Amino acid sequence: MADKEKRQSWRRTRRELHVSMSRHGRKWLKGVWKTTARTASELDGLSPLTTVLGRRLVESSEVREHAAGEELQQALRVAIVYGYAARMVLVDPTDQPSLRPSAFHLNVQSDVERLANDPATSKRLLDPIRSIASDKFDSVMTLPPEVWSGLEAIATQKLQRRFTSNKQALTWRELSRPRVEKMVRYGYVLRCLDETLDAEPKFREPGTDAEPGAGSEVAADAERGTAV
Repeated sequence: MADKEKRQSWRRTRRELHVSMSRHGRKWLKGVWKTTARTASELDGLSPLTTVLGRRLVESSEVREHAAGEELQQALRVAIVYGYAARMVLVDPTDQPSLRPSAFHLNVQSDVERLANDPATSKRLLDPIRSIASDKFDSVMTLPPEVWSGLEAIATQKLQRRFTSNKQALTWRELSRPRVEKMVRYGYVLRCLDETLDAEPKFREPGTDAEPGAGSEVAADAERGTAV
């Protein structure tokens, strides 16, 4: 735990990946990250249901961890988008397992629009999402642990660099790696939920700017290299 409390610097991320992965693995991971960041930058929003759930996950995390502030909410929303996009990128090429509606206490006839507009139902979905992300993540992510850990390390490094600069109000401790990892996993599981319901995210129109806190926050990173 003490090791995770350190700042996720570029050098630390690069060193971590060099220790845990081969050169070929790092090259593959770099390609996955670039595609993930590009996909995230193209999103104008998640599905109606997962947009609501993502917002509630961010808000509840702040309450539980006694944190607050629009800047932090914005950063955590971006972390969720990263995780959501990572699932979109990885699910087919790496043959990741899918979940049945029952994993979220839903049935096959569940309607995404109705669920999104029912506060009680959407609230009940938070517990299975948290459970899958924290205790059953291997049911939806079967890549070697060092691969997913590498993606989380890069996401943390990118977010800390963007949101904890001298012009930002956040410190890297507020945007710690454990906190980012949790949100990235939430985003990944939210995409699993959308797959279960045949729901799709909203893509921004070509040539338009993304809204702050989502695509625009990761668009610049899609054009930069990674620390691998």
